[in-house]
Amino acid sequence: MAPRTPHVHHTTGPTRPTSPSGPAGPGGATSQSSPGGAAAGPPPVPPVRSGWGRWSQAWTRQAHILAGRTDLTVTVAPGAGHGSPACFFPARAAIEVDADLIGDPTVTDPRRPGHKKTVPTAYGALVHEAAHARASHWTSPPGTPPVLTLVADLLEESRAENRQRRSRPRDKQWLRHAVTQIIDTNDAPTDTHFNAAYAAGLLLARVDARILTSADVTKVRAAVTRVLGRPRLRKLRTIWRAALATGDTDGAAMHAHARDWCAVLGIDPDQQPAIPDPNAGTSTRIAEAIAAVLDAIAGRIPSPGPSEPDPPGSPNSPFPSPPPSTRDSGTGHSGSRRSGTGDSGLGHPGASVTVSPIPARWTPRSPRPAEQQAAGQLAALLRRARTREPVRTPIATVVPPGRLNARAAVTAAAQASAGALPTAQPWRRTVQRPAPEPELKIAVLIDVSGTMRAFAPPMSSAAWILAHAAVRVHAASTTIAFGRAVTVLTAPGQRPTHVHDLQATDNAHRFNDAVAVADRLLGLTTPGAARLLVLVSDGLLHGNGIPEAQATLTQLLHAGCAVLVLTPDTDRIHTYPGPTTIRVADPADCAALIGRAAAQALTRR
Repeated sequence: MAPRTPHVHHTTGPTRPTSPSGPAGPGGATSQSSPGGAAAGPPPVPPVRSGWGRWSQAWTRQAHILAGRTDLTVTVAPGAGHGSPACFFPARAAIEVDADLIGDPTVTDPRRPGHKKTVPTAYGALVHEAAHARASHWTSPPGTPPVLTLVADLLEESRAENRQRRSRPRDKQWLRHAVTQIIDTNDAPTDTHFNAAYAAGLLLARVDARILTSADVTKVRAAVTRVLGRPRLRKLRTIWRAALATGDTDGAAMHAHARDWCAVLGIDPDQQPAIPDPNAGTSTRIAEAIAAVLDAIAGRIPSPGPSEPDPPGSPNSPFPSPPPSTRDSGTGHSGSRRSGTGDSGLGHPGASVTVSPIPARWTPRSPRPAEQQAAGQLAALLRRARTREPVRTPIATVVPPGRLNARAAVTAAAQASAGALPTAQPWRRTVQRPAPEPELKIAVLIDVSGTMRAFAPPMSSAAWILAHAAVRVHAASTTIAFGRAVTVLTAPGQRPTHVHDLQATDNAHRFNDAVAVADRLLGLTTPGAARLLVLVSDGLLHGNGIPEAQATLTQLLHAGCAVLVLTPDTDRIHTYPGPTTIRVADPADCAALIGRAAAQALTRR
């Protein structure tokens, strides 16, 4: 995420200090600005590059509806947002949305009502900015202490979203999606009192605004309570609930709430106007709790029906939630110790599973240019593979063009001469109609045992490449690491901003459990789509036993799911009959091999 930058640009003003890699402004990436300070001219509008013009036009019309005002203009372009995924300029009634949230301008047609389901996070950012355009009609007067400005802007975040939800209840779902972009772990990097209160204002206040649920923020509430204590947290809640009821133009009341907030934290803004250093503490429990909440929101699976198994990450599920995939600033891991039963149709139905407290570990890093290029190339390969030749269909019509059928022409003439309405269709022609494109589902399971150490770096890269390519072509993909635990690295539909360099150090294999999670996420055993499971392992799956693993793979094959096994080119491997097995001398070839296998799965449909 970018350093903390305001996303409602009234004037220049103070911004909160952050950690070196942290975001800026309340709510992380798209945060309410600090409006106090000296006036400054509005930044230039970023150029609308090829392909994004229709997005800007379509979303301008959307913004008029969302904000209830017709003077707004929306620009969707790469680099828009001035350091934030999206921002709002009240002075020129302009909203900017960074096209990186969408990725490919051809991913969907923004003029279609259903397009928002394809880009829910980007559309959520648009709704969030429209909420500010609708409700944020106050500014901080010059000379306002920076800490007061920051807290007032923090309280404005949930207040504006609450107003939007009350005006347009159905926008709640999109505001919920936006939370994963407008909040970041670096909003509260350490466990100081100010950071704990800040996290509460970002997440717990959104529960009272009815954007999030109480269950969503359980971990953050526990971490914040541990730092602040219950009495202080109750006082802060009273303040943010009062802010939710404040009028759209009552800036004086918002600053009064901010002053009360500071008083609860023992801060006198007149004597201590500077914003407290967010990196003053040492422990990072709050940041870890924020990461868990954001990943649960980003990767949450729809609630199962009465007869369906619990989804990964639910309280009764044996499987962990998706780990922090886009917002870690250090070595990461995900999951907690749970036990339970579940049946995905694969593996051992009803088997009790205990998840290790330390699932797969990784170190996040920025994607390299070669990886970004590879994602584009893989997307192009998959797009070509799923494209079908138009279907040629003969049709009969009453009027030309086409070839005249003499018998039908005579019949039509006879009907007309008899005074009847002609029903004959004498003209024949062949038309081309686009063929439906097959759906693609890909699951990549990575063995993170010590014997697969050489494959960890290239497979970490491949996971990022596959996730980005899949989103561009409307495919569903997931990458799962398995060892002592099962860890969902990328959930379907996620576009991770960081590559997670895995550490392969485990000494167990939860293979069947990993397949069960993949089946729940993608429906690998459900007919209809082109399905591919890729196993990257030496095949020596001692934890579940080779016979059980063979039975699981065979079951997948019988269900119509293609299976590709990538193994090291060594003597210490086990080859499973049935799946396609490729010995890989250079682990860097894995991404290309997966791409070709996915393309083949599509061409067979």
